[in-house]
Amino acid sequence: MRRLVSTTLEAERELKVHNMQGRPEIMREQERTGQAEVAVIGAGLSGLAAAHVLRDHGLSVVLYEREEQVGGRATTRMRSGFCFDPGAQYIHGQAPVSDALLLERFATPELVAIAKPVWTFDSQNRIHEGDPRLNSIPRWTYQHGLLTLAQLMAHGLPVYTGCEITRLAYTGQSWLLFSDAAKIVAEVPYVLVTAPAPQAAALITTSELPHSLQQTLLTELGRARYRPLLSLALAWPRRTLPPTPYYALVNSDKAHPISWLAREEEKGPTRVPPEWTLLIVQLAPDYSRAHWSWDDQALAERATALLSDLLGQQLPKPDFYDVQRWPLALPEPETLLDAEAVHGTSAPYRLFFSGDAFIGGRAHLALAQGQESALRLLAHRR
Repeated sequence: MRRLVSTTLEAERELKVHNMQGRPEIMREQERTGQAEVAVIGAGLSGLAAAHVLRDHGLSVVLYEREEQVGGRATTRMRSGFCFDPGAQYIHGQAPVSDALLLERFATPELVAIAKPVWTFDSQNRIHEGDPRLNSIPRWTYQHGLLTLAQLMAHGLPVYTGCEITRLAYTGQSWLLFSDAAKIVAEVPYVLVTAPAPQAAALITTSELPHSLQQTLLTELGRARYRPLLSLALAWPRRTLPPTPYYALVNSDKAHPISWLAREEEKGPTRVPPEWTLLIVQLAPDYSRAHWSWDDQALAERATALLSDLLGQQLPKPDFYDVQRWPLALPEPETLLDAEAVHGTSAPYRLFFSGDAFIGGRAHLALAQGQESALRLLAHRR
């Protein structure tokens, strides 16, 4: 189990972090000793946003993240000199919560708006200009990747990475949290679970809590269904692919094997080495599901063939490729959960839930959902 209390010195130098006024630089005594008032399970954008609201209202908070870094799907990879976002692609502007966080509380010169628009394509590989109204809304990213936002938000928070909470036990007055080593990690009055619904359901299944509460939560959480996603990064010398008037293409009729195509160098000059281009290719849910077991090389070759058809030119084998598999990429919109139905049962036990299962998988929605869940917890606490 590793504790992340700030960004690393190297990352901090790269991020040029500033405007940290009002941010807690020293963990509170309860957080240092593992006696926080709220345990947040999951340090994606929703969990991080919730933690800040809770702290702003005077509560001590500790976060537990199963992965080795924060951010969830708002992550960034560095490979062979390329810097790219294999999950979330950008953050929508003109959303009150995300604008306040990106432009004010966690403002940094690393933040940039993607200049070129998003165009569309259909199942017949016909490319069209995008919606001018949608393209007028800023698309925010960071020079060194979307992970920058999560690192900024995690700075100063007590976050344990590489620590999966595998079981909860309700004592009647508090919650015991157990790690994957079956050790008690903490005892807290309140728990906020921000993991995707299937992971949250798995946690509830192994936990010790009243039977009626457990069964109701499993029924509610089980309603959510998720789409898988194969996300590929493919690179060629820039001469192979001439500049385009768009930053990205999105499939408009949901009938193409590719759902999203973007040029990563359009996010900033530090994203790719000079004279290179890197494309992010995200495959459609059904296509991802059908090709999930393919090895990385076969997927890269197949994606190159699909790209050749879409762009109308025969592309050679990529000089670099990387594959990210997201089994729980986005919840199906028709299966989103009812927060009132879930919390009508769980809130009396001081157990709360947040995350994409309630509102969808976009980054700006995750930030808003995190704040909303924290406010729900605070309202119950009063």
